[in-house]
This record gives sequence, C-alpha cells and structure tokens, in this order.
Amino acid sequence: MSNQIGRYLVRFFTFVVASVPLMVSAASSDWTKRWLDRPWEIRYVLFVDDADMMRIGFARAKARNARVGPDAPISRDRDELFPPQSVYRATFRNSLSKVYIEFNQSGTVLTPNTHHNVLFGKRDMLDYLLLIEPESSDSRPYRLANWAQGIPGDVSFSPAVCAYEDEYRYEEGWNKDHPAGNFGCREWTAQMRDSNRPYIDVTTYIPHYNFIGQFIGWARFDDPSKPVIGMQGKTWLCLHDCPAGEKPGVIRDIKAWTQKHHFPMPERPPKQPQFPNADYWDDIHEMDGD
Repeated sequence: MSNQIGRYLVRFFTFVVASVPLMVSAASSDWTKRWLDRPWEIRYVLFVDDADMMRIGFARAKARNARVGPDAPISRDRDELFPPQSVYRATFRNSLSKVYIEFNQSGTVLTPNTHHNVLFGKRDMLDYLLLIEPESSDSRPYRLANWAQGIPGDVSFSPAVCAYEDEYRYEEGWNKDHPAGNFGCREWTAQMRDSNRPYIDVTTYIPHYNFIGQFIGWARFDDPSKPVIGMQGKTWLCLHDCPAGEKPGVIRDIKAWTQKHHFPMPERPPKQPQFPNADYWDDIHEMDGD
C-alpha cells in the first residue's frame, strides 16, 4: 500500500507542475480565440498506466473539475470523461489499464464519454491538444495532451503527441527507475514511423526487471496500424491493434507469437530513454544568444 501511495504522490506532483503553463495562459485570452484553423490530424490517442492510478484519477477528476468552477481560467481534467476501458493483469507486476480515444477526420470524438455529449478535438496556438464540449454550460476545454514539434532538424520522432510527463522524461537528471518508465512519446513516434518495425514495443527495459510504464500513444489517419506490445514483469501483453483479429491481452509465448505473425523478436534498445535532450543539445540551443 505504501508503494502505491508513493507512486500516486509522484504522479500527482508531476501533474500539478506540468499543468501550470496552461492555467496561466488561459487567463489572458478567450478560449475560442486560441484555436488553430487547421484540419484535425489525429486518428486516436491511447493512454496506458497503472490500473490503480487510472482508477484513482477517474474517481477524483469530476470532483476536482467541479471544485475549480466554470469561471476559472483553467482547463478541465479529461479523466472525468473516460473511465479506464480495460484491465490487463500480469504475473509479479501491477495490473495495467488503458483509455483509447478515437476521432474522425472532422475532429469529432467517436469514443463514448461519461457526459454523453459531443466532443471535438482542437489544437491551440500554444500547441496544447484540447477537447471541447459545445453542449456544456461550462465553456472550459478539457486538456488532452501536448503537440510537440520536437528537435529542430529531426523528424524521426517529431512532431509527436506527448503527455505532460514527457517534459521531464527527456531532461537531464531523469530517474531511470521512475515508475512512469523510460518509454515515452518520442520512442512511440519513432517506432510508429519506422517502416521496418511491424509493432510498437512499449517496454521499459531496466537491469533488474522489465515493465510497462505510463505513456501516451497516437496515430494520424495516414499512419499504418501496428500492434502495441510490451513486457510487464514476466508477462508479454498485446495492448492495442493486435494482429489477425486477436483480442488484447496476454501473449503466452512471445517467441511463438512472433513466429506466427512473421515478426522479429523484441530486442532491448541500447539505452532508454532513446532520445534524451542531451543528445541534441546543439540543435535545441542553436537559437540561444551568445
């Protein structure tokens, strides 16, 4: 229990710190004036996390949004809209849950929500991805994710849809034993765009065990569907877009599974995170003054 409380406090602290820029910027302008006039590009967004963390987040989001009030210059927590949709149990590790949010090309959310209202995706001038609810008396949008333009000159992992935790995951000093894991939005995007990779492996590989941490996945309308797999403790899981009509769940024998689908075996990457800011220091700071 103490370990779960500690994990929640880490997640809660990260959430509060990362939400501050959106709160401050909202105070200076009408929400509707911030939308970018451009086609919606995102086919789906996928959130995966510890099942207990997702359950707690969903339970508390509605009260948190109501406590702030509709007149506050702050976006709402989208956890209120989408309860965890699946639970994946693994041997010797915590269970996982996911939330899958699907869009059509007009930006309309196709996934049912707890308000039973129509939702639309919007990107604003600060590169926040938000959900708006026109039928609601509360005009505040729900914060969904960040649109990260990435590193100047590098298109292998950018642009990408990123979670707030990713702002810290690639910074110097990131704790590689952090419960959020070392697989983030840059790793997802790089694997999604790599035509030689038939699946996306979301495993955090560390010396003493492997696990699936907290991450966000996504795809555009022209991106190919790829199975999303990962190792949670000693259990391999297929979380999304499983091949040949297979249902998400446990992969009982990863070697037999890869052979069946003519896939290569997953391999541990040379390092994780694979694309830390430190590797792109000159590109990131090329516009800095002397």
